[in-house]
Amino acid sequence: MSYDVNDTIAAIASAAGGAARGVIRISGPETLERLARCFVAAGEMALPLQSLHRAQRISGSISVPSSHGGAACLVPGCLLVWPNQQSYTRQPAVEFHTVGSPPLLAAVLEELERHGVRPAEPGEFTLRAFVAGRIDLMQAEGVLGVIDAEGRADLDAALDQVAGGMSRPLHQIREDLLSLLAELEAGLDFVEEDIEFIGRGELAARIAAAQQVLSATQAQLGERDRRRELPRVVLLGLPNAGKSSLFNALIARFGGTKDTVSSIVSPMPGATRDYVIGCARLSGVDVELIDTAGIEHELQTGIGGESQRATSSQQRTADVRLRCIDGASGEILRDFAGYEIGVLTKCDLSGKTVLAAGVGGITIHCSSTTGAGLDELAAAIASKVALLARDGEAPGLAATTATRCAGSLRRAAASLAVAHDLVMSGGDELLAAEIRHALDALGEIVGAICTDDVLDRVFSQFCIGK
Repeated sequence: MSYDVNDTIAAIASAAGGAARGVIRISGPETLERLARCFVAAGEMALPLQSLHRAQRISGSISVPSSHGGAACLVPGCLLVWPNQQSYTRQPAVEFHTVGSPPLLAAVLEELERHGVRPAEPGEFTLRAFVAGRIDLMQAEGVLGVIDAEGRADLDAALDQVAGGMSRPLHQIREDLLSLLAELEAGLDFVEEDIEFIGRGELAARIAAAQQVLSATQAQLGERDRRRELPRVVLLGLPNAGKSSLFNALIARFGGTKDTVSSIVSPMPGATRDYVIGCARLSGVDVELIDTAGIEHELQTGIGGESQRATSSQQRTADVRLRCIDGASGEILRDFAGYEIGVLTKCDLSGKTVLAAGVGGITIHCSSTTGAGLDELAAAIASKVALLARDGEAPGLAATTATRCAGSLRRAAASLAVAHDLVMSGGDELLAAEIRHALDALGEIVGAICTDDVLDRVFSQFCIGK
């Protein structure tokens, strides 16, 4: 992929489809000169566009040819102008805001092309911000993370990354390691004079501090991988408690059109011998639903024993547990808390009062036959999943950053581990070499050291206009 940062580029920057407002973004050294050829300001402007020196808003219109060969059409709107290096790209930049009609926006874009403005490539605006030093590579990938966010946790992580939350500590330890390397190499230059520029204790402490920052970043990367897995919602209960019917009802109402999985339903207890997994979107939250074999209190052998072990395994790895009780049985729903929801099934058949003894817990009355309570149960599960995300670790890395940085983080951490061991036992030449290796790996992460193929992998994933 080849980019020319000296071209003037434009793209539709608003979402696809009709809307009350659409946005066309323009950036480049000749932005104001090119736009002045087709934009007419409303009223009287004291200065032409080319003479602007501060950010401002200007109402007006752009003239576009009629598709039928008649008189030109005026597209009304307003310009948001950043005429200097205060823009996102650190080039003169403009946004033209008008009615969000796709044909209208396309016509304006074609008119700009007739005046020498090139259509932007995917991610080219953010690439220019990166090249100009406005943002680093991790922040650029955070922009892509905002675009691709699939939930609030993803969005929070991406916004934190755009704001520099992930970059700042890595830049800081890189600067400290550069200073450390300079002091080490100065000591090597004066080794015959026996001058010590930095003590061994301080050297070890500063390397250890850098290791701690890398360890925290690696932990956040691991948290990103964990959060990419769907939350696991496991149905638990005694045999014939209505788990499989409830599972099928939830899949039928909230599952995708391609998900045709179902559990065996039988009036005979123990019909389910293995766990069954299906995906569903409950109140806007994607989850995995897992139906399990009924919990047997007596010791089981053979297939029954394997079923109980599988159920126990699913119970341990569940993010949210649905404790299913036959609502027609008259049993008492015992204590439950945390990420558990009490579900009283078969409520359409219940002729008895069911007591719920769970202090502070959620109890949902459901019927798989009539569908009663299913929406309430879906909302309760989504609420528990939201609590799970809130109680988790700090926001992780955006997906593209996590993929790109994994190897570099490992190399930097490995080099610092060797350097720490060499503080007391090795020569300063070897120690300096390991710190250089760590610096190279950190440079790859923040974009201080960057190759064309890395830029292609990152920015080719962007959409047009970003």
